[in-house]
Amino acid sequence: MLKDKNIVLVVTGGIAAFKAISLASQLKKAEAQVYVVMTKNACRFITPLSFKSITRNKVTVEMFDESDYIPHISLTDLAELIIVAPATANIIAKAANGIADDMASTLLLSSEAPKLFVPAMNTRMYLNQITQRNIKNLTEAGARIMEPDYGLMSCGTTGPGRFPEVERIMGEVEILMSRQKSWFKGREILITLGGTIEDIDPVRFITNRSSGKMGLSLAEELIKVGAEVTLIVGNVDSAIFEKFSKKYIQCTIEKVRSAEQMYEVVKKQYSTCDVLFMAAAVADYKPDFQDDKVKKQEGEFHLPLKRTKDILKSLAKDKNKIHIGFAAESQNLEKYAKEKLMGKGLDFIVANQVKGEKAAIGTDQSELFLYHQYEEKPINISYGKKEDNAVTLIQEIEKIIKNHPK
Repeated sequence: MLKDKNIVLVVTGGIAAFKAISLASQLKKAEAQVYVVMTKNACRFITPLSFKSITRNKVTVEMFDESDYIPHISLTDLAELIIVAPATANIIAKAANGIADDMASTLLLSSEAPKLFVPAMNTRMYLNQITQRNIKNLTEAGARIMEPDYGLMSCGTTGPGRFPEVERIMGEVEILMSRQKSWFKGREILITLGGTIEDIDPVRFITNRSSGKMGLSLAEELIKVGAEVTLIVGNVDSAIFEKFSKKYIQCTIEKVRSAEQMYEVVKKQYSTCDVLFMAAAVADYKPDFQDDKVKKQEGEFHLPLKRTKDILKSLAKDKNKIHIGFAAESQNLEKYAKEKLMGKGLDFIVANQVKGEKAAIGTDQSELFLYHQYEEKPINISYGKKEDNAVTLIQEIEKIIKNHPK
C-alpha cells in the first residue's frame, strides 16, 4: 500500500522527537519515499543526519537556501501524505490558525495532501482548552488527529500526552492511504475468528488448530478501507492478536471462549451490523462440563459429546444484511461448500482445504474458493499469504455486491 508513496514527515521540537526515527524507519520498510522536514527546535533533540541516514533523502530545516530548490513549494507538490510527529502544542496552534512562519508551518498551510497529526506534549498542555479547540479546528478542516497514549510523562506527570506506539501510527497511515471509495467504507462489519474451546473439566478441554490469522487479515483490510469493525475473538495466535490490537485500537473486540459464548455475543451484536463474516472455527460438538477433574481409570475412556448451536443457521437473517460463511474441508470441498451456502441461507461462502500441501488451518497461507448465489463456478484466489488473500477476497466480494446491488 505504501510502496513508492511520497510521505513528508514533519518533526517538531518535543522530547518525543527521537521516536520519529522509528517511524521513519517503519515507513521506509514499507517502501515509502520519506522526506523529513524538521523545525529548528527539533534539531535540539535529534540531528538531521539521523533522518538522512534512514531515508536517504535530504532533510529540510530552512525555508530557503542558496540553491534553486524551494522546499515548501517542491514538497507541497510532492507530498501524498504529511505526518506531523511529534505534533507539539505550538505546531498544532500554528496549523489551526494559518500561521506560516517557518518551513513546517508553511508546508502545512500550502499543501492539500492528507495530514496526520500525532500529538505528544505535557498533559496539561494537551488538555488545555486552547489546545483542544485547535485540535477541533484542525479536525473540522479535514486533518486526522490521533489520540496520544496515556502514561508517565518525561516531566513526571501522568496522563494523556505520550507519543503513541509506532505500530499504531502505521495503522493510521495505512487507513489514510487506503482506497477511499470502497463499498465497505462506513459500514458496520462483524467478524468472528479463531477457534472455540470446549471445557471437559477444570483442567482439560477440546479445541482446534485455528490461528485466527485469516479473520485478523480480513479485519485489517476492512479497517483500511474505512469500515467500522467489531471482532468476536475465540482462541487465536497471541502474537499476531497482540500486534493487531496495538495497531488498531479503534476496533471493538469481544473475547469469547466457547461456541455457546460466541453464539450469545453474535446474537447481541448482530442487529447493528451490515455484514457478518463468520470466519471462526466453531466447535460442532461439546462435552458436558464436569465440576471436578475426571480421574484416570483402567481401560478406555469414552467422552460423550453433544451438538453445539449452528450460529449462522440459528440467526434469523435480516434481508438487508450480508452473511459470509467459511468452510474448512478435507474432501468434497465444492459439494460441501455449496450445501452450506444454500442450507444456511448465505450470500457468500469462502472454502479452503484443511489438509495437503495447501492446508489453510493454523498456517500463514491459504488457497480460497469464493462461492456465491449468482454464478455456478467459484472465484479462485491462488495459494498465498493470508493477508494478501484477504485483500483480494474483499475486492472480489465488493465487485459482486456492486454488480448485484439487491
